[in-house]
Amino acid sequence: MLNFFKNKNPAVPHQDKEVLDGRTIFRLMRHFPVGAKLQYYPEYQKNIVLDSVVIAYAINDIIVYSTAGLTCDESTGVLQLSDQARERVFKKITSFRIILPVFSQSEAKLDYIRREELLKVGGLVKGNVITLMAEQSGGQVPVLETIVERRTMLKEGFYANQTVALLEVDAATLMLSDQRAHLRLKTNVSATIKVNKRGEYASLNCTMIDFSDRSLRLQLDVDSVAEVVLKEGGKLIISFNLPGQSEYVSLVGEVFRIEGDAIVVMLTGFVKGGQSVELGQIEMLKIKANLLQHAGANLAK
Repeated sequence: MLNFFKNKNPAVPHQDKEVLDGRTIFRLMRHFPVGAKLQYYPEYQKNIVLDSVVIAYAINDIIVYSTAGLTCDESTGVLQLSDQARERVFKKITSFRIILPVFSQSEAKLDYIRREELLKVGGLVKGNVITLMAEQSGGQVPVLETIVERRTMLKEGFYANQTVALLEVDAATLMLSDQRAHLRLKTNVSATIKVNKRGEYASLNCTMIDFSDRSLRLQLDVDSVAEVVLKEGGKLIISFNLPGQSEYVSLVGEVFRIEGDAIVVMLTGFVKGGQSVELGQIEMLKIKANLLQHAGANLAK
């Protein structure tokens, strides 16, 4: 499934372009496949996370809508694409771009402050640095830096009349990030969790043994484990006192993984005024800063 961009400026003088390794490009496409949902944030603003989807690639200015027939020769790095009765061989790759739709509904989900920040830095606009984060696999999240090369409206093909952004990829920035290992703190803080049990909340005692920006690990009290059956995806409220302070913190999360008598919880919000609200960057930094004052807190390995 191929298509060509129109060259609207043939008078541009020829410049030698860096030749990209097809094996690297093939690996990037496996981490960021067509049709896969991803998240991104512009201009290093990690608090402005937006949703999108990869709808195509552009290899040497040829749009590739599907990689079902794509193969890579590991010895030479040559990419070969079979599309029905057509075949295309990419022996010399001089450009590779990921194509995203410009417009989505995720901007509407931002709170007022972050919408204002997004207006200041811009989103998928020419020249902006866009950090892509693919879906987690095996506990790791592929992260990739790109730059918006341009925006354009596709004139033909499967997405005709769709405005898209072409993201120039910096292949050297690809990393598989263990999100929980990133600045993860070892802690030893007594906590309680509330679990919905037949319409009522049951309380369990536990110890928070580590904390990161969007998750934490809890060691359950042995006597409490048998009282409530915990399931992955189940919703929890985790409450604890900040070390050295009288302030009581209640966080909202979902069980991500069960490890014997310990659980990993992905945080989704915190309780304020009896309501669950979004866990913003300031609240997260405040919690982490106070945990760092605790004598038992240090970076986890």
